[in-house]
Amino acid sequence: MNRFFSLTLALLLLLSCTACVGRAAAPGEEPAPADMSAEQPLDPPDETEILEEPAEEEPVEAPEEPYVRVIDPARPMVALTFDDGPDGTWSDAILDVLEEHHALATFFEVGRNVLACPEPVRRMAELGCEVGSHSNAHKDLSKLKKRALLGDLDTADDAFVSAGVEAPTLVRPPYGAVNKTVKSATGRSMVTWTVDTEDWRSRDAQAVIDFVQSAGDLDGEIVLMHSIYESTADATAVLVPWLQEQGYQLVTVTELLAYYYGELPQPDCFYGYTYFSTHGRTDTPVPLPGEAFPGAGVPEEDFPEEPAGQEAPAESDSSGEEDAPVETETPGEDPPEPEWTPTRVQRSTAAPAQAAPTTP
Repeated sequence: MNRFFSLTLALLLLLSCTACVGRAAAPGEEPAPADMSAEQPLDPPDETEILEEPAEEEPVEAPEEPYVRVIDPARPMVALTFDDGPDGTWSDAILDVLEEHHALATFFEVGRNVLACPEPVRRMAELGCEVGSHSNAHKDLSKLKKRALLGDLDTADDAFVSAGVEAPTLVRPPYGAVNKTVKSATGRSMVTWTVDTEDWRSRDAQAVIDFVQSAGDLDGEIVLMHSIYESTADATAVLVPWLQEQGYQLVTVTELLAYYYGELPQPDCFYGYTYFSTHGRTDTPVPLPGEAFPGAGVPEEDFPEEPAGQEAPAESDSSGEEDAPVETETPGEDPPEPEWTPTRVQRSTAAPAQAAPTTP
């Protein structure tokens, strides 16, 4: 009996499995999921789906126009000058400020310092600044015999050439001290200053800033500073943009002499107190070699020809030597004659009072 029931149960189970396999899905029922264990061939991807969208093109900026420096002789101008360098730190800091603001200055450098630190001097020349000599060893040139004087200046010239710049023709005598030999027997142009900031004395940036900003009209002036002090570099960073905001063009000493005073620096001429106190703005500015007006600083070939019948202004033939004070010399002696340099030049013809020089 048990064997009969076992056979019957096995038969029923077999019939039940056969019915499940062959049974179709009823209406409304979801079909049985396909067996995903076996790999199914994939349809080829749509090319439009796999192509990346082109990246948006960034707008191309037009190249920046190169800066063209133009000096207008009719507008106010001032010459910043820096003595006693170069300094490996503060000279470069000052040059950074000048470069940022498209300004120029004149650097009167000591030959032995140039020999030890030539890089800033090369950069000065590359930026278009004027490089002048401040002697080789910063000695009082008025106390040297002529041979020693010329030897000192020649040694300084060798240092400039070794640094990769031309030997300067413009010299600022240390301490502003000159005599007849220094003024007119070196083959060079000697120039002092008109505004002394005494930055070497204060070593205080704010004191220098306050002095310059309260000095009044600086048109045509030569400002004396020193490039070996951090305080002077800090003051320069404030004064350069401030002067430009006041409408001043920052020019070199040679540019000031040509555009404001009407002559190029001449060898064996002295440009000191008497010269600057007796000369005002010229009516006949002189262009630098290779330049022309209107708009000094632009090559002559970039300007149209002048209309027929209009004559170009004649160059001034004034000389610094003719305005030098009368010297009284003891026979056989060549006494030093320190140049008096006031902190602010008053444009008058009154004879200056003599005082000891104040700058190192």
